[in-house]
Amino acid sequence: MKTAVKRNVGFVFLRLVSDLILIPGVIIVAYSLKFKLGWLFQNLLSLEAGRIYDHAQVEPYLQVMGVFIMVWIVAFYFSGLYKSEAGISPQIDIFIKSVKGVSIATLQVMAVSFVYKSFPGSRYVLAYSWGVGIVAVTFSRIMILSFETWLYKKGVGSFNTLVIGGGAVGQDIAEKMVLFPTLRLKYIGFLDDGPPEKVHYHLRRSFKLLGTIQEYKEVCEAHDVRVLFLTRRDVPQRFILKLIAYCEESNIQLKILSDMIFLTPLTVSEVFDGMPVLSTGQRMNSGGAFAKRSFDLITSILGLLLLFPLFFMIACLIKLISPEGPVFFRQDRVTLDGRTFKMIKFRSMVPNAEKDTGPVMVCETEETRYIPAIGKLMRHWSLDELPQLINVLKGDMSIVGPRPERPHFVKEFSRSIPYFNFRHRVRGGITGWAQVNGRSVLTRRPEHKIKYDIYYIKNWSFILDIKILFKTVFVVFTREEVY
Repeated sequence: MKTAVKRNVGFVFLRLVSDLILIPGVIIVAYSLKFKLGWLFQNLLSLEAGRIYDHAQVEPYLQVMGVFIMVWIVAFYFSGLYKSEAGISPQIDIFIKSVKGVSIATLQVMAVSFVYKSFPGSRYVLAYSWGVGIVAVTFSRIMILSFETWLYKKGVGSFNTLVIGGGAVGQDIAEKMVLFPTLRLKYIGFLDDGPPEKVHYHLRRSFKLLGTIQEYKEVCEAHDVRVLFLTRRDVPQRFILKLIAYCEESNIQLKILSDMIFLTPLTVSEVFDGMPVLSTGQRMNSGGAFAKRSFDLITSILGLLLLFPLFFMIACLIKLISPEGPVFFRQDRVTLDGRTFKMIKFRSMVPNAEKDTGPVMVCETEETRYIPAIGKLMRHWSLDELPQLINVLKGDMSIVGPRPERPHFVKEFSRSIPYFNFRHRVRGGITGWAQVNGRSVLTRRPEHKIKYDIYYIKNWSFILDIKILFKTVFVVFTREEVY
């Protein structure tokens, strides 16, 4: 445990050392862009461009470099740039913190230059240092995070972690370890009486059953386990007491999940006057809802304008290859507050594809149901989803949100999953958190898919939407788990 803590402090020190080198470099580059670019063009490149400032010297900046460094480091500290990132698309978080930190630092330096007239405070140098600083700090932090993540994946500085219980909740815990290495919990496997019927998407290549729950001592010793999660709720109290005693003796951190976690994912953990409690979440506030709707309107309008040539080409191909059916396919879906609407898609299947079968999930359909040549292609690249920008513009859908389901399946899933309708607290989306974490794999696993939808609703932020959009582009272009 102590070794891992020291290594974590080591990364804070590494970030500090990189800043001590980077900040002077940023100031010198900013100075050069303002005062030496003309000299570079005229003397080295023989171009009649730029202006030479013979009077402007770098020495005044070097003399107060300590002030620059101190101000920037303080701003970075309060912007969270010395903390390790552990979450979804941490690179975006790093960029946001870099913009915040460098902006605060630039404003502080500007304030100092106003108070002390002898302080070199060229507005152009400050502006250039802001732009160069954001790029440099973002790049350096991402490189350090990549190195840190690589070490944690190798087990350096992370804690070997074992999960007792290979069911859905246990796999949820293990998924977090696999997705977010900077949590410093290295997943090594499960203990259970047998393998589960279904394995979560992100564990499909790394699921390991190391033994039964009674073999925890042998497995912990063999794998040097430092953290142990107990997610089985059907174990006897005597077993739990023995497990607690063993973990205390062996310096293993034991984490036992509350029974309420197994009953519903709708609760969040809080501390009330020193006591751990579980409470239900709240709806998105009016400010957040307004911001999200504004983003949807702007994005849908721009998307429809920019993609019009592609819309026209796809429509022509559909009519050319399958002239007997319409270009657009409209289907009932359920959205905000359980309201039903007509979702618009490019038709990728032959007319009356479900005439003999009734409602079926897309992944169950046969190849013969798709329009020849282009139907399957549209599905693979999600081109058939593009007309849903019209639904977004109308207010039926959002760009990002839980994927709207058909009324038939809403009724079916609601019978087996009591909290399934919780996903209707927000508008359905063209893409969503579940879509970038399994895509077609989750289509036939509603009990697993709903957990992603609930996570999105409970943790919504504008930044989370941006991250999901970036991940959507990656998932589509890599054709990850296409239908």
